[in-house]
Amino acid sequence: MTSPHLQRRGLRAPLTATTLTWAFALISAYPLLWLVLQSLRSDGAILSDPWGLPLSPDFSGYARAFETTPLPQYFLNSLLVTGAVVILSVACCAGAGYAISKLRFPGSNLVFIAFLGMLVVPAPILLLPVFLISRDLGILNTYIGLIAPYAAGTLPIGVYLMKTHFDAVPASYAEAAEIDRASAWQTFRHIMLPLIAPAAATVAILAFMSAWNEYIYALVSLRSAELFTLPIGVADLAAKKFIYGYSPVFAAMVLTALPVYLAFFLAQRSFLSSLAIGGGVKG
Repeated sequence: MTSPHLQRRGLRAPLTATTLTWAFALISAYPLLWLVLQSLRSDGAILSDPWGLPLSPDFSGYARAFETTPLPQYFLNSLLVTGAVVILSVACCAGAGYAISKLRFPGSNLVFIAFLGMLVVPAPILLLPVFLISRDLGILNTYIGLIAPYAAGTLPIGVYLMKTHFDAVPASYAEAAEIDRASAWQTFRHIMLPLIAPAAATVAILAFMSAWNEYIYALVSLRSAELFTLPIGVADLAAKKFIYGYSPVFAAMVLTALPVYLAFFLAQRSFLSSLAIGGGVKG
């Protein structure tokens, strides 16, 4: 029989893990919670006590955020760019991952190694080359000038996820489709893609978060205020905090962060299941 001492140790381990998990979650969520709380306070209250609570919530900061900056235009710009990046990233990553995994063309391993190599290249190193290429192509200060680099930045991790998930799909699926005289496109579209839906959702989430939050490249490539995305617009508002106050800045930040949390909440099950490579496919 198991001794009482060992039983207590067995119960203590999951309890400790649960406590640490909750502590880490609270630490991670605190910045967002603090941001939301400060957006509901007046400028005077924020300056007098930055760590105080909104005892009487004040929503005027949200109204002033819309009055002092064209947030709807920034939101539409971010939505257009991010939506195009998500669609382009999922399509390109799925196609490339399927080709490398199942079609096995000459040099497919070298192509995959090249994608993996891009994962270790720091993004700031690519800033100048991408800027110069966009300038030479004449796409600076345009939507496509943001969409193309953002989608390309998602390719390394996206292709890796797709390829590993396609590797987990048994060859019998493609063989059965070939027996039924399905074309390569039909096999890919109607059989393979539904099987790697969690990976596609993960690529979509990663592309969404990357494009929605990107600031540095948008800052150097955009010149027209009517093309500003939300990060650029909110940063411009933050630079004028001494004119318009702090609460509009906090309110704009909350509105910018909410879509990311909402997107992750809606796709969290697919995202988590894709972490177990190929876990959604049974042989």
